[in-house]
Amino acid sequence: MVSSGNTGAKYVGTNVPRREDDYLLRGLGQFVDDLPEPKDLIHLGFVLSPHAHALIKSIDVTEALKLEGVVAVLTGEDLAKLVKPMLTEIGMAGYISNTRDVIARDRVRFVGEHVAVVLCEDAYTARDAIELVAVEYEQLPATADLETARNPDAALVHDHIDRNTILNISFSTPEFEKAFGSGDMVIRERFRTGRVAGVPLEPRGCLAIPDHVGDSFTLYTSSQIPHLVRTGVAYHLGMPEARIRVVIPEVGGGFGTKAQFYPEELIVPALARKYRRPVKWIQDRREELLTNIHARDHLYELEAAVSKDGLIKALKVQLTTNAGAYSSYPFGCTLEPTGGVRMIVGPYKIKNYAYQAYAVATHTCPSGAYRGVAQPSCFFSIEGMMDRIGRRLGIDPAEVRLRNIIPTRELPYVNAVGVRYDTGSYEECLRRAMELIGYEEFRSRQPSNRLMNGKYRGIGICCFTEISGTGAPGWRARGIVKIPGFDSALVRVDPSGKMMVFVSHASAGQGHLTTFAQILADELGVPIEDVTVIEGDTASSPYGSNTFASRSAVTGGGAIIRASEKVAAKIRRIAGHLLECDSGDVILRNGRAEVQGTGLGVPLKMVAETAYSMNSSSLPPGEDFGLEATDFYDPPLATMANAVHMVQVAVDPDDGSVELEKYVVVHDCGRLINPMIVDGQIQGGIAQGIGEVLMEEVVYDDQGQMLNASLLDYLLPTVLDVPDCKPDHIESPSIDAVGGFKGVGEGGVIGAVPSIANAIADALAPLGVNINSIPLRPSRLTGLIRAARASDIKGST
Repeated sequence: MVSSGNTGAKYVGTNVPRREDDYLLRGLGQFVDDLPEPKDLIHLGFVLSPHAHALIKSIDVTEALKLEGVVAVLTGEDLAKLVKPMLTEIGMAGYISNTRDVIARDRVRFVGEHVAVVLCEDAYTARDAIELVAVEYEQLPATADLETARNPDAALVHDHIDRNTILNISFSTPEFEKAFGSGDMVIRERFRTGRVAGVPLEPRGCLAIPDHVGDSFTLYTSSQIPHLVRTGVAYHLGMPEARIRVVIPEVGGGFGTKAQFYPEELIVPALARKYRRPVKWIQDRREELLTNIHARDHLYELEAAVSKDGLIKALKVQLTTNAGAYSSYPFGCTLEPTGGVRMIVGPYKIKNYAYQAYAVATHTCPSGAYRGVAQPSCFFSIEGMMDRIGRRLGIDPAEVRLRNIIPTRELPYVNAVGVRYDTGSYEECLRRAMELIGYEEFRSRQPSNRLMNGKYRGIGICCFTEISGTGAPGWRARGIVKIPGFDSALVRVDPSGKMMVFVSHASAGQGHLTTFAQILADELGVPIEDVTVIEGDTASSPYGSNTFASRSAVTGGGAIIRASEKVAAKIRRIAGHLLECDSGDVILRNGRAEVQGTGLGVPLKMVAETAYSMNSSSLPPGEDFGLEATDFYDPPLATMANAVHMVQVAVDPDDGSVELEKYVVVHDCGRLINPMIVDGQIQGGIAQGIGEVLMEEVVYDDQGQMLNASLLDYLLPTVLDVPDCKPDHIESPSIDAVGGFKGVGEGGVIGAVPSIANAIADALAPLGVNINSIPLRPSRLTGLIRAARASDIKGST
């Protein structure tokens, strides 16, 4: 269902200006560190381990306690009395669980793990006190490399996890080996991605304020998951959820890194309870890079059985992912490996498929959900394979894709791992992108050696599906049991006839206050100015899974529509009673309830006053007072968006720099709510993808020391690196999801990484350069070019 059928102003599909911009651009947003500081506030600081793997022999807090303004210094043993160890439950065979103390007790397993916490009267004293805590360590061998972590002689991260293998899963379609043997050839390649960090503009922070009576508190935290945080805090502190209020202020970027539940979100409220004082902690950038979850660091090994005409007859994948030192909460270490192997088939008609997937522990920062999860890496791999098929067979890479793509006439389609694609536009997006970028014209003038005006020039393609709006069945299929899958909305009409919608989500820059208002205004036929959106507060918003994985439009939008239908039905019943007509004849438009075809009607305000007994009119017999409804929406297994990215690049052979000369996106996220906001989501994702493929990488040495834990060394793209790109749109509304919406939050980065990498590979293909790993920094590209040229010279002599 797409719409309730109400008439009047239509906001969905229009560029309504973002409500959030007015106060954010004027500097009036309140982030955690902007909140008024309550009286008697305690500031926290953490002592971080300098070692990746070590025994904690002793902790001497004597000198720190002598410092004026220090309230206390606590160790892991102290916190263990207040907080249960963190345990990520995964309902999947092949998973081995591991626990994490919120502050390490006897052993540290990555650089940056908490060893002690200082409690001080101000933040500056906390910094000084940290330096005075003396910790004696016995350093142990560390395992920091993904590709050696499963070796028999690798140091174990957890003694009970053999060969550091936290997850080991496999899958095969029936008679796979027979299908694999039917190919005319087998093309093999390995693809490696670097390790990246989310680097939100605002690092994390928490403020817990205990109630002046009773054992309850309010926790302000920079997070994407208020309800999951509340549930986690209640369990780990052993207290009822009813005594905990979690509030999400403005969030300065999340990108999934703030969709995790972190130790500090337990330590801060636990100490607020213990000392009966407000407690605050604000993360600095070094802590953010060391301790916020990392992502990617994947190794794919692909084997494709291919026919002479370029069709993939069968695909075999082995994927190894780096889980870091602990299985992060609530997604665990299964999120990336299951995501990579389940999504790699993408928009292609690959019916015969087998995979083996591992998640391995290393002495590095835990991994978790970062924008796109495994989709940028799995499409880097399968799209790279499409190009290799083309080069091997002398078929244009766009044509290879067109031959393998799922045609629209075959939708709905169920892929090899059981995911249903209800609607889509895979071929249409590809052909449209080729037209917009001038694909045929570029190929016609591209010389065989790719050199044009002194630079190697190439074009890259990425056709992909974007999983979004995952419901409970989708999370259970990936072993994740602590995410409910549904989201919810409470729609309330107040006595003045104005609307409020309380949503289970929490915004981190997506424009929820605007887009959710657009949906509700259309559903109830009211001016958008009459709608107020409230979210990110567990005291007022109903329970749900919250905001991550491109789900807000699907799950939040669907819940709003379902709750709106209940409210609209009651409005029609009351209006029908007031107008002495059948409720089925009442339509809602322009803030009125009218008898269809007559022009007779009453203002919504009058209906609301009647519902709340604020006038002399009576309710229909048997009707309850009030005008509100709550509904929950658990979407299907997955709602699949799709897109095509194409990019033209120029590679300078002298310095290895890459210029993105033209960038085209054709995206299909179903029914567009606000095209301007959708474009912004895509453009922001492209910027992150540019960083991931050209510059960003968390670098550890073989002892587990992070070598670039500052923004001087961890390079991010600037506005000068991002090309102009105005996305084009095709709309194929979902027939499975309420409202017809599909997700869009991750598509920009998913498409950018493979398309840019493939464009560089195309530019350098005549040299024999094999682009199968990222990032592609200038130093690496110049090395590859020089090596290829040297090899060519040597071969010709």
